[in-house]
Formats: sequence, C-alpha cells, structure tokens
Amino acid sequence: MTIVSSGADGRSVYASGLVTGAAAPGGTCVLTASAAGSVLRAQTVARSTPAAVNCGLIEVAAPAGEWTLTLSYESGSTRYVSEPTTVRQQ
Repeated sequence: MTIVSSGADGRSVYASGLVTGAAAPGGTCVLTASAAGSVLRAQTVARSTPAAVNCGLIEVAAPAGEWTLTLSYESGSTRYVSEPTTVRQQ
C-alpha cells in the first residue's frame, strides 16, 4: 500500500493510494488520521484493475494540528498498510 498524495485543506486531511500487483477484487480502503490522542477514520470501497487496487481520494474532517496519516486496504484475509506520512492542518 503506497500513499500517492496527501494533504490538508483547512477543513479536512486527505490521502490517496494504491496497491500494485495482484490483489483480491473489491475490498475496503481506510484512511486513519491520528494526532494528540485523537484518531479519525474514513473508508471507501476499493476499485480494482488487473494491475492495481486504487483507493482514490479519502478525506476526513479534522481540526488544526499535525496529523499522521496511514492508508490500509483489506479484502478477506488480505491486508496492506502504508508507511505513515504527516500533514499539517491550519
């Protein structure tokens, strides 16, 4: 699972990502944002192609602060988790 883009827009924090190679069709992508004891989550249905699973852009409303984002993909017993990335919400 790789985060392709991430950021903050003053209202939400967001990330998009994908899993390359063979992966199970369907499944769920989850964005987890954590900061100062708060954990926020949002999810979407993954879109599968023969080459990759695309999570698209997932966003969650978040107050100001520095947020650590991770993306995960789950389908059946398959699970991938990205390396964390940090964004600053103004």
